[in-house]
Amino acid sequence: MKRVLKIGSLLCMLLFLTSNLRAQSVDNNYVIKKGDVVSIAVMGHPEFSLERIIVLPDGYVQFPGLGSIQASGMTVKSFTKLVSDNVGKYVLNPIVTVFISELPSQIVNVIGFVNKPGQVPVFEKISIMDAISRAGGIKFIKKCKKIIIIRADQSYEEVLVKDIYSDDVTKRKFKLLDIGDTVYVVEPNELNWSKLSFFTSLGYIILSVVRMF
Repeated sequence: MKRVLKIGSLLCMLLFLTSNLRAQSVDNNYVIKKGDVVSIAVMGHPEFSLERIIVLPDGYVQFPGLGSIQASGMTVKSFTKLVSDNVGKYVLNPIVTVFISELPSQIVNVIGFVNKPGQVPVFEKISIMDAISRAGGIKFIKKCKKIIIIRADQSYEEVLVKDIYSDDVTKRKFKLLDIGDTVYVVEPNELNWSKLSFFTSLGYIILSVVRMF
């Protein structure tokens, strides 16, 4: 009977792990933030196992049967121990595993003259070229000349498209993008013929009126 229960517990854990294959692979020293989504597995005790619970704005997670537990500001390792200590009040020597299922705050914005402008999820620093590639690439790279990088601290820098895609490695030594940075691919300044025609006609009319008087 004990063997059956043990096998059952292992199967439950395996199912939990399988369902979390998409969970982000993060280091135990990763610091949990408000808005992160975590999953908790307690081997052999599904009543204490939770999937995809969000870290609330107050920094806590709601744990049925245990109440609110602080998560924000703690490393994955320390949070795992905290959960283990709480579950240990009811379970002897619990085996606890914590997964980071989603990191909604881990993004880089890519906007402007790209095919798929929006937010790009990142879990480490990436290059400007990589961020643009994840946004579907520049619409027409031959027309595009400039890119503005707006950092999370509101500082900014301008780079040339030709330098980013240059074969000369020394020209591509830009700082990597970090969480919260924004890449703005500046739209090319194309001549708007309809506006030009309008203002040309308006100018001709004004000139004609002036000559009449």
